[in-house]
Amino acid sequence: MLDFRKSFLAAAFLALGAGSAFAQNGPLSCVAQSAGTPSIRAEGVAELVGDIIVTCNGGNPVASNRALPQLNIQLFSQPSINITSRVLTAGGNLIEFSEALLFIDEPTPANQRPCGQGSLYPHSITPATLQTVIAGVCGAHAGSPTSNGIGTYDPNVAAPTLSDAGTSYPTYRGNVYQARRAGNNSLLWQGIPFDPPGSLTSRILRITNVRVNASQLGVPAGSTASVAMLVSTSASGVFAGPLGGGPIALPITNPTPTVAVAQTSLDFSVVDPQTCLQCESANTDFFGDNSKALNAQGAKCDSIAFNLRYTERFPTVFRRRSIRLPLGDPDPRVAHLSPTPTDAQDILGTIYQTETGFYKSASTGNWPTTLQNGTLATGTSDGALGLADHGTRLIARFTNVQNGLQIWVRNTVPINTLQGGNLNTGVRTGTVTLTTSDANGAGAFNFPGNGANPTGAGGGINLVSIVGGTGQAVWEVVNADTTTIERVNIPVIIAYRPNTAANLPTLGTSSANGALAPLSTVATAGTTSAPLPRFIDTAVNRTMLTINSCRTNILFPFVSNQAGFDTGLAIANTSKDPFGTSLQTGACSVNFYGNIGNSKVCLKYPSPSITGGEHFVWSLSAGGAVTATAGFQGYVIAQCEFQYGHGFAFISDLGAQRLAMGYLALILDDAIATRTGSRSETLGH
Repeated sequence: MLDFRKSFLAAAFLALGAGSAFAQNGPLSCVAQSAGTPSIRAEGVAELVGDIIVTCNGGNPVASNRALPQLNIQLFSQPSINITSRVLTAGGNLIEFSEALLFIDEPTPANQRPCGQGSLYPHSITPATLQTVIAGVCGAHAGSPTSNGIGTYDPNVAAPTLSDAGTSYPTYRGNVYQARRAGNNSLLWQGIPFDPPGSLTSRILRITNVRVNASQLGVPAGSTASVAMLVSTSASGVFAGPLGGGPIALPITNPTPTVAVAQTSLDFSVVDPQTCLQCESANTDFFGDNSKALNAQGAKCDSIAFNLRYTERFPTVFRRRSIRLPLGDPDPRVAHLSPTPTDAQDILGTIYQTETGFYKSASTGNWPTTLQNGTLATGTSDGALGLADHGTRLIARFTNVQNGLQIWVRNTVPINTLQGGNLNTGVRTGTVTLTTSDANGAGAFNFPGNGANPTGAGGGINLVSIVGGTGQAVWEVVNADTTTIERVNIPVIIAYRPNTAANLPTLGTSSANGALAPLSTVATAGTTSAPLPRFIDTAVNRTMLTINSCRTNILFPFVSNQAGFDTGLAIANTSKDPFGTSLQTGACSVNFYGNIGNSKVCLKYPSPSITGGEHFVWSLSAGGAVTATAGFQGYVIAQCEFQYGHGFAFISDLGAQRLAMGYLALILDDAIATRTGSRSETLGH
């Protein structure tokens, strides 16, 4: 009996000691916070948000060689918008693994060891007495000397070896876990082994590579909207046998940290849209032979006609694909070739400000890429985990382009800083480069070459393919400054030879619209077939070019068929000449402003169509080429659909017996646009 009482007291003292140790460590507590609240593009469908940090303290660390308890960690977007981190699946699997990752205790790049890496993957252990095989879930043991909570997730600390039926199985120290898609607005990390840190250290959980569909927020221009993530945990017991620990859940303070702020990101405009005349050429020699020089900026449609302007609304709108600097020029601001992204972006806590998130380069072996038949595929391939397909792209789409018109665009364009609302052309901060793409602006980067290099063009330009009046061009940001607001002005060159007889170029107004690209309607997570980044289409057409018919506006300031007088009028089309001018053909619309008797009148009559080298005549009293206006007195304005028109009026008494006078009509147009909007031959009168 005495021995029993001694044993009981000893056990009681041990229990009190254990309780005392727990009291020293304190209860387990965790707090969630955002590692940053970046500005994200409200048009973006797959925008990277800030990392989420969950810091835990207290609790009792797991004893050496004991299995760690497990928990489930789940994210929910607030408000409920789609989480669009890329899904990495293959072979019709039921479980969709995501590029979103959970790191424990901030491992350095060399010590980042994912669950499922290489031959140490514990799911190769098949005896039912050891574990239940669940894809993507890794058990772990504390292992000596980690009974104080330190070193549990250090892959350099030896892990225990378990045995079953005489066979030994190595356990595994993982510190990186891959999420699975748990719904459009949710990610789940299942069965994460968790060692309470105790009083000697803190346990840090970092969640990264989370993307969201910001376009679902419907942010109006000039406004912002916050994005938060609700961090929820629950006890998990997915493993049985020696690999499985007991369930555990984390008490989290501030479980819904704000991780991003969305705002409209881009302004697009056409700078100085042009109005050109059908009968006047634009870069006429270049139109037929692009080895020729562009015309000097004499006529307004020659040389560079206008610019497409893309302006950031906040500094991080334009981003290159990865931290790897572009190739081509020693100055990375000028370089124009998009690189192969072989450089890793795997230092936790570093804000890279590229389109790529956390990314292990191709030189990093045994990194999970896709889920294949219930087993995480590993190897030396970098796959697509965290990797964007390209840098930010700018798309320009041209609509209602007139037949007979060529559009050329600059293939390498500087990005410049924007200071005080004005473009500071003295500070170049990056480059956009033309690339081939699909209709939405997606596809691997492919520089189309330097195209034409005419004198005065300032570098290579490329022809935009126009089919059915529409065409597009796409540029990729290959370098940019993410600390300042920037602007891109892309020069556009138009070229045509006039052929008014064939109605070329055709009359009308063409438009351009610009947006971030690629454009996509894939609003959910998507696989590798959905590009990263991607955007909804918010572009609005802007007028870029109007082709007007060539016309002359001719004023006869006084004509009369009253008080015994009559007026004869003549209009000549002088486009036929010895100077090689293209023949122009058209009719005139003749407008009469004045009175007939005591009645004020405003009359309009057409003339026949005449071609270069011909003329037509009529009189107020008898008519002729134009309907008679007997008894009229006032002035006449003739609007003629050819550029080189001239008029003459002859006023006399009937039969020109006593009084007669003739005069040249006035040309209302000028060498530059006046009230008529036309440019004609004024001849100095």
